[in-house]
Order: sequence, then structure tokens, then C-alpha cells
Amino acid sequence: MIAVLVLLLVVGSILLVPLLLLAVVLRLAVGLILLPVKLALLSIRLVLALAFGGLALVIGGVAMIAGLALAAVALLLPLLPFLMLAAGAWLLWRIVRRRPVVPPQSGLPAGRF
Repeated sequence: MIAVLVLLLVVGSILLVPLLLLAVVLRLAVGLILLPVKLALLSIRLVLALAFGGLALVIGGVAMIAGLALAAVALLLPLLPFLMLAAGAWLLWRIVRRRPVVPPQSGLPAGRF
């Protein structure tokens, strides 16, 4: 019984080892044949990833700036009445205050400089 088992192992090894070697050689050959295709697809994937990544970065930056502008408007909108009062007070101050009279100097036109 053990002799039959050993005989089957030897015969199986004689048939199986060449088939395994053939499978390794075929896999290596197919891998080498398809290597340029894999490299081309990898380069295309890299270019597309960089392009869409840059596009996403630009879109994200624009969205961030728009969001910050919207937040600034939303935060400063309640202060608008106070800004209007301050602008009115400043305009009144400019109208009411006295300006010193400066004699015109040679070469310069009359006015505030």
C-alpha cells in the first residue's frame, strides 16, 4: 500500500512539476507582454488624477473664498445701521468744523495739500 502511494507521488510529481513550471513561464511571458499596456494605463491614470486633483483644488479654493465672503456679509450686515450713523456723523463733522486758511505758496495751487 505504501509502495503504491509512493509510486503515485512520484508519477504525480513527474507530471505536476513541468506543468507548474510551464504556468510560471506563461504567467511571466504574459506579464512582460502586457507591461507596456500597464505602464501606459498607469501614466494615463496619473495624469488624470493630477488634472482632476488640481481642478478640485481650484474649485475648493473658490468655494472657500465664496463661503468666507458670505460669512463676512452675514456677520457685518447687523452692523450696517451703526456704520451708517458713523458715516453721517463723520459727514456732519466735516461740514461743521472750521478749516484754517492757508495762504497760497508759490508754485502750488490754492487749496488743501
